[in-house]
Amino acid sequence: MENGLIKQKMKFGYWEPLEFIAALTMTAKAEYIPGIAREIQFIPDQQFSEMLEQVHARLSPHIKREMSRYFGKSMIYDRLDAVLSQVFYDDDEVETAEAYLARYQEQDALLLAAMLAESMYAHETPDWRGEHPFAEVSRKRELLVSLVQSRLLADEEYHAELLEAATFPEEFKQRTLLLLQAFLEHGFTPLRDQLGQLGREGAAAFEDYFLAEPEKAFREIANSGPELIAKPTRVHVSYISQIRVDFRYFNEKDHPSWLILGHRNHALALQREDKGTVEQFLKVISDKRRLEIIALLKQGNRYGGELAHLLSLTPAAINYHTNLLIDLGLIRITRADNRIYYVLDRDRLGSFMDLSKDMLLR
Repeated sequence: MENGLIKQKMKFGYWEPLEFIAALTMTAKAEYIPGIAREIQFIPDQQFSEMLEQVHARLSPHIKREMSRYFGKSMIYDRLDAVLSQVFYDDDEVETAEAYLARYQEQDALLLAAMLAESMYAHETPDWRGEHPFAEVSRKRELLVSLVQSRLLADEEYHAELLEAATFPEEFKQRTLLLLQAFLEHGFTPLRDQLGQLGREGAAAFEDYFLAEPEKAFREIANSGPELIAKPTRVHVSYISQIRVDFRYFNEKDHPSWLILGHRNHALALQREDKGTVEQFLKVISDKRRLEIIALLKQGNRYGGELAHLLSLTPAAINYHTNLLIDLGLIRITRADNRIYYVLDRDRLGSFMDLSKDMLLR
C-alpha cells in the first residue's frame, strides 16, 4: 500500500470510549495478565502494571466481584467486553466515556442479553440460534431463554451466568450499568488524561511508521498485510491494551472499518527476536561514533552531510555507521527537501534497551 492510500484510507487516532472499554477489560483480567505475558514472552510496561494496581486499589470489593463475574479469563473479547465493544461500533461517533455510558443506558435490555449470548457462543457453537435470525432472538425473551437452555457451554459456570442474563435481562443491564458507572468514576477518570496522551502519542508514532515502511509496519504491528485495509479504516492505538490486534469490518458502505492496535505491538515483535539480535544491538551501540549519531538524531532528523559536519567524519564513515543502525531498525530514512534524512526510531531503541536489560538481569 502506497503512502497516499494509507493517508486516504487509514485514520490514526485515539477514541476514548474504546480505551474506557479496554481499561475495564484489562482491569477485570489483571490477575491473568502475568501468565499470558509469560506465555507470549512479553514484558509489559512498569507504568502499565502500576496503573492496574492503582485502579484495583480504588475499586470496591463488590465491583471487583462483578468484574470477575462478567469478564472471562482469556484476553479474547468473548463476554461482556464483546458486548461493550459492539455497543460502541453500533454508534462509533460517541466521543467521550460519559457519552458512551449514556448510549449503553439507552440500549434495550434484552438486546444486550442476546448480544452476550452471541459473543459467548461464537467460539463454541456459532450456529446456536439455528434458523432464528438474531433480530428475532433479541426481541423474544422466551426464545432466547429456550435457546440458551438447549445449548450448553463447556464452562458450566459461564452457562449459568448467561442463562441468568437471558432470563432476567433488566437485572443484567442494571448490574452492568452500575459496574460501568463505578469504573468510570473510580477507575478510568483518574487515568483519563494520561491514557489520552499516551494513546495520541502512540497513534502519531504508528502513523509515521506505517507511512515510512508500510509493508513492515503491517507485518510487525498489525500481523497482516496492506490488503487488510479495503475501505476507510479508523486505527485506535490503545496503551492500556499493551498488545492487541482487533480488526472489525462492516459491510455497510458508510460504516468505517476499525483496527485496534496495542501501544506495544512493535515491542512484542522486537522481543521475539533471538539472542543473537540483542548481542548485535549491544555490539553496535558500543561504538562511540554510533552513540553520537543516536544522540544527534534524538534532537531531530539529520541528513548525511549534517552528521558528517557535526562529527567531523567523512560521508563514507557516516554511511558505514548509519547502515549498521539501519540494519537493526534503530534508524530509518525519509525524503524531504530533495534530501535523504535519518530518523531515529525511539520506540525500537527503547524496546532494545528493555529487552537487553531483561536478558542481562533475569
